[in-house]
Formats: sequence, structure tokens, C-alpha cells
Amino acid sequence: MWVGSYTENMGGFSRGISAVRLTEKGLQLLGLGVVASSPSYLIHATVPGVIYAVDEGLGRVEAFHRKSKAANLTVMGGQATSGSLPCHLAATADWLYASNYRTGQVDVFPLDAQGFIGPLHQSLVSTGKGPKPEQDGPHAHSTLAFGDMAITADLGTDRVNVYRWQDAVLGLESSLELPAGTGPRDFAVSPVAGKIFLLGELGGSVFVLGGGRNLQVLKAGEAGAAPGDHAAGLVVDPTGRFLYTALRGSNRIVAIDANTLQPIADLPSGGDTPRGLCIVGNLLLVANQKSGTIAAFQLDPQSGVPIMVGTPLFVDSPTCLLPDFS
Repeated sequence: MWVGSYTENMGGFSRGISAVRLTEKGLQLLGLGVVASSPSYLIHATVPGVIYAVDEGLGRVEAFHRKSKAANLTVMGGQATSGSLPCHLAATADWLYASNYRTGQVDVFPLDAQGFIGPLHQSLVSTGKGPKPEQDGPHAHSTLAFGDMAITADLGTDRVNVYRWQDAVLGLESSLELPAGTGPRDFAVSPVAGKIFLLGELGGSVFVLGGGRNLQVLKAGEAGAAPGDHAAGLVVDPTGRFLYTALRGSNRIVAIDANTLQPIADLPSGGDTPRGLCIVGNLLLVANQKSGTIAAFQLDPQSGVPIMVGTPLFVDSPTCLLPDFS
């Protein structure tokens, strides 16, 4: 597993992307996979062995390559984003989408057959703001890309925008307005039913979205956030029955029924400021950014309730967890 992190230029202590192995005895830190500048979000490319990372501090997107089963990565190069604080990536075989949080635009870069990132192709720009202090303007936070569509979540404007490729350009197809102060942050797609879930950072709202190009809210629920909490990370278990998110502030993880969108359990996250989550087998892994810990929780297959197992692993300023099954 690869661990994205904050380095000194973003107030962290890491030196780059770390490699962690899940063993029968628990999590094991293998060491530094590659030196990088605040690689706070990581994804796999469609090209085997290629990983993409944001450089949140310097405003770039970078590509790395893993040879065989090595615990280290080699640098392939990258591109500068048109904005600042890129915080999320999504990729298809042909395109890489980077959400620039501070300046609000989503940048689109071409990808070649080897996974190299080409020069900026297009920037998707939105306007507006929301009622909360964090919503002083557009703040793009994530993108869901599939087929000829790209769906973007803008935390600053309380909107989810749907774009469609036509004549090699993405055009705005529709825009879904969410309740004021939602702060749309993260998408998750059910591996079973194909449902699209959306997490609101500012208050912990959870939505089921549908309607294709004319996107709409089919159902809404809450994660049980405490005053001042900021929700982060949204994952679905392999059965599609349960969702998991984290609440920064009260430092909890929450299990949610994917059908009713109601919380079914919550417990301490095993550290301070839980941010990145992933599921590996029957384990939920949580990156606690400020305490520098990765905690593991066993998931009950019937109830979906997580139970902490083992001792949290110390890793400098973890923000993102990327499973690697190769």
C-alpha cells in the first residue's frame, strides 16, 4: 500500500510517498517509496504500475512507476496545474483530472499509452460561493470520470457539475445545486448497484445521486457530525451495503447504512484528524494526518460495524491510502 502525505511545505513532516505492507501481524512500514513534495492524494493509472500524485504544495501533478513488486517508485515527470492546492485526481485511459482546491478549477491533462502526463488540455471553471466561511468562492474538491462524462464536486459553491466530452472538449451538461452549506467533497460508487454517493464536508451530509446527465438527489442522510466537524473520505464496502467516512474535529469514523443513509456505528479514529480511508479485504484503514498514525479496523460482515485491531502504525503526516494488489 502507498501512503500519500504532507511534507514541510504543507505543514507536515513526511518526505514523500511511503510504502506500507499489510501482514498477518498487522501493518508494517517498508520505508520511503520516493521523495516527493506533498503528494497528498494518489491514484492508480489504467497503465499497470503507474501511479499519479498531486503536488499540493507546488501546484503540480506527477507520475511515478513501480517496477515489479518493488517497494519504491521511480519518477516519470509531470505538469504544473493552472491553479493552486490540487487536492484530488481522477483518471481514465486518456485523461487525468486534477481538482485545484484553492482556485476552484478542474484541470484536464492528456495521458499517453505509457501513462505519461501531457500539457494542460482544458480547465473547467465555475463561479459562485456558499454561506459558510470556507465557501468564499469556488473550491473544486473531486471528480468522478467515466465514459464521456466527468462529474465534479465544488465545495465552495454547493454544486455538482456534469460535463460531457464533445469534439475533444468538455462542455457543461447540467449543474446540481445542493442544500446551502453542504460543501460537496467526495464521491464513492457502489461496486454492486452502481449507485453514486456524495459526501458533504461541512456538516457530514451524505447523498445518493442519480438521473444521469440531469443529475439529481435521490436520497439524503447524515453522518452524525458534531458541531465543528469536517467530514473527509467516503468509501463503500465490497458488498455495497455499508459506507464509511471520517469526521475531523471529533476524530471519529462512522459506519453508514448505504440504503437508509443513517449512521449505524461510530468510534474513535485511532488518531488525530482522520482524512484518507480505504478498504482492504475485511479491514478499514484510516490515515490520521496530524497524529501520524494509520489505524486498522476489522469490519463485521453482517452488521458492518468496525472494530479496531492491533496498534496504529506511525507514518509521518499520512493523508491518503492507496491499496496495491500487484
